[in-house]
Amino acid sequence: MTRRDAFQRIALLLGGIALAPELLANALSAPAPFCPPDRKRLLEEMAETIIPTTDTPGAKDAGVADFIARAVEFCFPKARQERFWGELNSTDDACFKKTGKSFVDCSAEERIAFFTELQSRKRSDKNEQPFFNTLKMLVLHGYFTSEIGASQALNYDPVPGGWTADMKIEPDTKAWTPVF
Repeated sequence: MTRRDAFQRIALLLGGIALAPELLANALSAPAPFCPPDRKRLLEEMAETIIPTTDTPGAKDAGVADFIARAVEFCFPKARQERFWGELNSTDDACFKKTGKSFVDCSAEERIAFFTELQSRKRSDKNEQPFFNTLKMLVLHGYFTSEIGASQALNYDPVPGGWTADMKIEPDTKAWTPVF
């Protein structure tokens, strides 16, 4: 090793030591919120309307709104992100035109009636999935992959057994329930 190589490595090492605390502090700091509180509240109420709290916790308890916001921001392409957030806002506007209230302020019956109407709408473009279908897919995915959804709404079995072809299903049997 030459003296020049040694000085370069020492400089690199000292530079790394000097930058490490700042990088560590940035990594440990709380991330900037990417979903405004009003948008998060709207997502919470829409998700809770799709999967309400009954004898099992609902979508709001499972944190589905956070999942949807993260999925849209980090997994959707930029154009689809903008379309999703725009359609979310236009859906709330359509609810306001229909009921005179924001979706958040509507009663449970008004929300269900509004969603029933949304679900019955036909898609305008063959290549584009309607907003309600995308929202419902995200809510279901977020709920059933959460700890609450997998362990309380479903019967979580960490080591599943064999397949039973003629398993009797009772009316109160949860999905993924092994019978042995």
